Amino acid sequence: MVSQIASLEHIEVGSEIEALLLESKLIKKFKPHYNLISKDDKSPYYIHITPDKFPKPVINHISPDAIAGPFLTGFIARQILKSFRKVTPYHSESPCFYRHLGLCSPCPDDPKTTRKDYLKNISKLKQLLRGQFKQVMSAAVKSQDFEAAAALRNLIYQPTPPEEYVTNPNLQADLRQEALDSLRLSMNYEPITNNSLHRIECFDVANLSGSSATAAMTVAIDGEVTSKNYRHFTIHSPGPNDVVMLSEALTRRLRRNDWPKPDLIVLDGGKSQLSIVAWDIPTIGLAKKEEVIYTSDGREIKLDNRHPGLQLLQRLRDEAHRFSRRLHHKHRSVIIKIHA
Repeated sequence: MVSQIASLEHIEVGSEIEALLLESKLIKKFKPHYNLISKDDKSPYYIHITPDKFPKPVINHISPDAIAGPFLTGFIARQILKSFRKVTPYHSESPCFYRHLGLCSPCPDDPKTTRKDYLKNISKLKQLLRGQFKQVMSAAVKSQDFEAAAALRNLIYQPTPPEEYVTNPNLQADLRQEALDSLRLSMNYEPITNNSLHRIECFDVANLSGSSATAAMTVAIDGEVTSKNYRHFTIHSPGPNDVVMLSEALTRRLRRNDWPKPDLIVLDGGKSQLSIVAWDIPTIGLAKKEEVIYTSDGREIKLDNRHPGLQLLQRLRDEAHRFSRRLHHKHRSVIIKIHA
């Protein structure tokens, strides 16, 4: 087969999800003779948008009228939809569990939701599934929806870890080891150069003007983010002061001798957050806007957005942000019910 290759070209994209969508688009267009999807004994998977009053995406083996596909596995198609749901929430079931997680908003289960408002999200979802990322981002910036634009930017330019799309355990282990090795090498930071980085913990806080404050700890074991090790903290320190709240969370965590000791602590933030460090465990901060890594000895390290080590830290940080907000919203909903 190699002898039959006349030329070789490549297209550089920003992330794995963009590569998967482009690959499916090119397969559909050129129908390559040696493509595995056409040779596999399983039918490929496609993503469709239903014609319901409140449409929703579905995955099946039907090719005509598909909005995206073919994909080799249903797992890949589900992961793509899962990633896009964070940017363009959509409805998938009733009663809707995702509504309370902010992943179905506006939600058809809410009597106040209009079809017109809901279809705006479905329109954006269709654009994303067609690979029209720049158009969606430009529209968000134009309407001054900077939070949505930032979420889309992170989706495109901060690539999703490949292990979310592949199932080969050996490859996944190699990718995780690469992330840890590259982090040690690129940072050139003595406390982690010879560090196993077996257990990395990341912390973030969430509050509304100091009320209903919570903190979260997310964990990576040997480079794999493991949700079973996540922990929540209800914060009692008076606010609003994120640094003080973060200090309380870390103090309480480090008192837990029954929990394994971390090899590296990551704080969501920069110099201010690092001012609380009063322990001998290597600690760094990761600021959101510029994605700069701050070290406890005052250094600032900027890694490329595609750096596997940075992507691991970003994933941990974003998970800590999501997990802290989850408990925060739960506390707020209880307070609202009490005062209702």
